[in-house]
Amino acid sequence: MDWIGLLYGFGILQGLVLATVLCLTPSGHPVANRFMAALVIAIGTFLIHSWLIRSGYFLRHPTAWTLLPSLIFSWGPLLFFYVHSMTGHSIHSRQMLHFLPALLLTLITTVSFWQESEDVQRSFLQYFWSPRDDIELITRFQATVPRFWQLWTDWHVQGNLFALHFAGYCLIVLRQIRNHNARLVQHYSSVEEMNLRWLHTLTLACLVFVAVYMLFNRTTVLRAGYFNADALAPSVPFLFLVVLVYIIGIAATFQSNLIRGLAPVAAAAQTRNAPPQTEPAAVATEQVQPSTTTKYARSGLSDEDAEAYKQRLISKMESERYYLDCDLTLPDLAQAVDLTPHQVSQVINERLNQSFFTFVSEYRIELAKQMMANPKTRQMPIVDLAMEVGFKSKSSFYNAFKKFARMTPTQYKKTLPTDST
Repeated sequence: MDWIGLLYGFGILQGLVLATVLCLTPSGHPVANRFMAALVIAIGTFLIHSWLIRSGYFLRHPTAWTLLPSLIFSWGPLLFFYVHSMTGHSIHSRQMLHFLPALLLTLITTVSFWQESEDVQRSFLQYFWSPRDDIELITRFQATVPRFWQLWTDWHVQGNLFALHFAGYCLIVLRQIRNHNARLVQHYSSVEEMNLRWLHTLTLACLVFVAVYMLFNRTTVLRAGYFNADALAPSVPFLFLVVLVYIIGIAATFQSNLIRGLAPVAAAAQTRNAPPQTEPAAVATEQVQPSTTTKYARSGLSDEDAEAYKQRLISKMESERYYLDCDLTLPDLAQAVDLTPHQVSQVINERLNQSFFTFVSEYRIELAKQMMANPKTRQMPIVDLAMEVGFKSKSSFYNAFKKFARMTPTQYKKTLPTDST
């Protein structure tokens, strides 16, 4: 076995171990973890397929060639369902139609291929993996192989379709994560523990894989006219897959969200009278979602009432300092000011043009500025200051401070008068 085959073997083994861990380890997100395990297995089967190609297995047993390749069209749907489940959405039976392309392609290619004799199957595979300089092979291929498979080979249909298919799903997943982040900042004042940043990075890594696949595999195949299983360039994307599987394995080891997950936020929300939300993501750029006028078109809240509620909300926040509660949620604040969550959300979004997260963070940052200007508290360590004003971590405090003050806390301290120390 050459070193490329050895790397394939390591990737396959790592995938099996990770899939087993994901399925067997207790988790707050068992459904999501099963989808991730299925994705790892699907990637592993493709590595097995590539390894079998390099070993010459399919030339000896051509009938088995169609059993694995079409599974690559399940990668996108599996990644989609994983994110869909992790962000708190239920899976409906009709959504299984996402797997229809993989199923149809497997059926069509398998039935069509198996109808041919073993000699025709072998001629097809030899032509598929051989240079176009063997006139006898080309003549035999054109004479015996059905037109469907000739076009399938010469136009390199499956690989090109896969690249478009998987890249499209990666873009859909990135939009899912972005929309989830936008929902979070409308309901939570602290989101640093609600982290799906690694998943965003993983999806970007999948897009990088597609780019590597197009650059090294598709470009090489289109230029040469055939797939050279022994060449290094077409195998580079698959070696990248091995790395990707290891990245998932490392994330599974050191990122608790992947295997064990966080405690379901829905349960915590019910305890605190919060709306059901699940596994939140990293802090997105806090912007009020567009079309707030349409969103609250049927609320029945008059301008006079909205202005009165705004004044009540601001007055209560300043006098009672609810923002010091690091776990403050929209329903918590609504209950405290004797309004409904919908009313508070509408007032913050429409009257203040902010998200809930930004609204609360602004109060925390203003208090932090006051404490840094106060001689008694100016020398307080940043991490203690962050906790004191309602943040859960130093990093979230830094991010929020830079957003509002346009500088870091350390830089801000340098702008204060020296006689204040």
